[in-house]
Amino acid sequence: MVPLFFELLTLLDKIPTTFWGVLAGSLFSLGGVLLSNRANDRRHKAQLDHDRALRNRERELSLRKDVYLAAAEAISVGLTTVGRFADLSIPHNKLMEGYVEKSAAITKVHVIAKEETARALTNFTVELGATYLRLFAKRYPLVAENDRLKIINEQVVGFGKEQDRMLELMKQYNIEGTADPRKWKAIQDNFDFEQKRASESIKEHETSASTLLSKQLEYMKECSSESTRLGKILVPLLVAVRSELELPISETAYAQIIEDGVERQQINLGEFLQSVAPLNKDGK
Repeated sequence: MVPLFFELLTLLDKIPTTFWGVLAGSLFSLGGVLLSNRANDRRHKAQLDHDRALRNRERELSLRKDVYLAAAEAISVGLTTVGRFADLSIPHNKLMEGYVEKSAAITKVHVIAKEETARALTNFTVELGATYLRLFAKRYPLVAENDRLKIINEQVVGFGKEQDRMLELMKQYNIEGTADPRKWKAIQDNFDFEQKRASESIKEHETSASTLLSKQLEYMKECSSESTRLGKILVPLLVAVRSELELPISETAYAQIIEDGVERQQINLGEFLQSVAPLNKDGK
């Protein structure tokens, strides 16, 4: 064992000094490469983490955008429905069909919304539902009156047809040249009776229609006022959503935009009411 140890020492002594320099340099170079590779690995990992986070953020924003756009469409339909209340020709059960079909999109918002957005959305939907209930309560008697006018109008048409039938009997009586005073009197009396009923029904229809028009115009103004109020309540929700989508906007500035739109809407409504005022014989 000892001779072997001395042999190794002898061999080491025979190795040139330059070799040890080269070896040391190589070790330093290798260490530098290892350190450089480790730093590159850390940078690469950081880049991958950053890219992954960026993709996740983009996917989240895309998801939020899709959900919020669908909800915005549903809310728009909900606001439009408020204006539809004033159209008495739309049946009660058809009035909210569009909003009901799209309202599920609003529910999805609560799955992804932040607290501020969820609170603003809940406040708006609660107010929208309460508005529907108030407007429904005032709409029922108006629709009932409108239906009554349709019945009166149908009666007037029926009375007119009966008058036409009596006129035909008068013509036939004259053509036949028969002298039957009792028959003629019966025909004439029936004609006069139907004419009187038609005249009374027309007068009732005109009076009721004028009264209904006054009520309907007032109701239309109330629907417009409710729509304006809901639009203002919607501002915090829109601002919160834009913030989540990284599309910030000043709430004050946005409220001013809504206010300007409302002002133009009120001007248009005023002009419309002024144009239909002559149709209202009561002048209300």
